[in-house]
Amino acid sequence: MPFNSYEFLVLFLPCTFIAFALVQHFKGWSNAFGVLAAASLIFYAQLSWKLLAILLVSVISNFVIGSVLTRSYGAEKASNKLLIGGILGNLFALGYFKYTNFFIDITNQITGSGFDHLSIILPIGISFYTFVQIGYLIEAHGGRTEQRSIVKYTAFATFFPYVTAGPLVMQKEIFDQMENRTDRALDGQRIALGLSIFAMGLFKKVVFADSLAPFANLAFDGVAAGGVVDPVTAWTGSLAYTLQLYFDFSGYSDMAIGLGTIFGLKLPLNFNSPFKATSISDFWQRWHMTMTRFFTNYVFSPMAMNGMRKAMQKKMPAFPKFVFAGGWPIIFTMLVAGIWHGSGWTFVFYGLLHGIAIAINNGWKQFNLPKLGVISNWLLTMSVVVSGLVIFRSPDMTTAGTMLATMWGASSLVPAGMGEPVRLVLIEAWAFILPLGIIVLCVPNTQEILSRHWIVSDAKPQVMSKLTNLIQWKPNAGWAFMVAALLVFAFSNIGSDSSFLYYDF
Repeated sequence: MPFNSYEFLVLFLPCTFIAFALVQHFKGWSNAFGVLAAASLIFYAQLSWKLLAILLVSVISNFVIGSVLTRSYGAEKASNKLLIGGILGNLFALGYFKYTNFFIDITNQITGSGFDHLSIILPIGISFYTFVQIGYLIEAHGGRTEQRSIVKYTAFATFFPYVTAGPLVMQKEIFDQMENRTDRALDGQRIALGLSIFAMGLFKKVVFADSLAPFANLAFDGVAAGGVVDPVTAWTGSLAYTLQLYFDFSGYSDMAIGLGTIFGLKLPLNFNSPFKATSISDFWQRWHMTMTRFFTNYVFSPMAMNGMRKAMQKKMPAFPKFVFAGGWPIIFTMLVAGIWHGSGWTFVFYGLLHGIAIAINNGWKQFNLPKLGVISNWLLTMSVVVSGLVIFRSPDMTTAGTMLATMWGASSLVPAGMGEPVRLVLIEAWAFILPLGIIVLCVPNTQEILSRHWIVSDAKPQVMSKLTNLIQWKPNAGWAFMVAALLVFAFSNIGSDSSFLYYDF
């Protein structure tokens, strides 16, 4: 039951909000959050009762561990062991469901064995709800949480706007909003804001992302099947997928924020016009922002600080110190982030590419090497982004290698294909790519359009697009009509097989 389904839009969302608002009015916010917890479990149960059982085991076990960590703050030795055990338990569950068959493939490749894949279901959102709860355990161990009820914890860990594909929320930004509420669930302006951002996200997904999907699929699936691709077709398919993923995940993130707003909870941003970035480091501050925050806080920063201490103790020269304390930690962090996305060599190389690119970018700035112009920086950044997404989208490294070699003028490295040429209707494809690319680069993003009514948990930035004041949401009839038009148009274009891309990760 994804957000872009008739079941969700016509049945689940209205019924859940009516129950939520009635309970809040008569029984208060604490009981209303209980409704959200129950509704979120029902939402997830629509995927599979087996998957719900896995989610419940994760929630209950992490709640128990987190409660003990909260109560035992100060007893460092026992607390450390419990934290390590809790993290390892979460990672073991994630590894079993998501990576077992990948490990079998590696074993077969190394040893020449013929082990068959196990029949293991992949719980949708397991990467997200597992890491949300790992973050909770770390915060509990650090004494940064209070004791919570199982109901509120369940609402936090399973809230349906983010349980399947993020954002990766932190406990403080959700739990703090559950306490001492004096407002009402039936807040007209808040509901209007939530519906507006939800409508924008739904439109991005159904109209923009899904329109690009056929061109991307034809190019990548054709090459994977042994087809021959020319440079123009390879670039067309790659750019189509780049924009498809952007609007698909950006649309999902908007819908999540909109749903959170409707139910009185501000969620963090996940996108901030990442294709406007002029460095690869800047890109990762704008793309999948909550994932970047998680891995920065819990992987990169501890490694970098430890590396810096050791580098200073050994009195390393500048460059070895940078490699040891800055380069290697970011490469390792991005490698983990790549593997977090999925099981397969493509995700390993995707993470390595971005890790090496960020390390080079940071080193370039640290050692004051010659600066490039804004346009050159943007082109260089986007060349890494698009190349990385080619690897990310490809079913295997052979497909990725063929696409990249063809795109970057190294077709001689590609073995002669025996298949048919991959053909796209280029005029039709570029009729989507060009205008959507202009929208991405030139039009204010969703949060800028609604910036006068800041509805996310992040701090409001000081500088925004120059066009923000020209395209600004207002609670008036004009915007009501526009939002209604977006909803109606998107609703009428929903496809039966239109799932979110990040459901696979």
